[in-house]
Amino acid sequence: MHESVRLHGEAAAPSWALPDPAHVEPAVLGALLARHGWQRHGGGEGPYSRWTPPDGATSLLVPRTRTFPDSEDLLGEALTALARSAHPSAREVLVALTVPSDEIRWRREVPEPAAGAADWLGAEQLHGAARQILLAGA
Repeated sequence: MHESVRLHGEAAAPSWALPDPAHVEPAVLGALLARHGWQRHGGGEGPYSRWTPPDGATSLLVPRTRTFPDSEDLLGEALTALARSAHPSAREVLVALTVPSDEIRWRREVPEPAAGAADWLGAEQLHGAARQILLAGA
């Protein structure tokens, strides 16, 4: 087994590869950044959003969609910046992008019952439907 040689004090190369920008969805990257404490800056209507980690040491420019010609280039630059970032959450975001996964979120969009009352039947139906979907996916 051959092992690469590195100088004393030099950071070891990561054992995983960067995600391919062609396969990264901007909305997924944005959701992961938000989940790991990064803050979005700028208006909500522009074609791009700027993200900074909690310490504000660096920033990433992430396209909102893939419809712009430079979207893949910007995603590649954002992924490279994450790989070079010393912030612990940057690696967590990159790892989450490389691991194939599905996520299901349930949200109730009906008015809440009156104070003190609980709609037990509706809650049981929602839990039953969620259970069936999870079992079908297993």
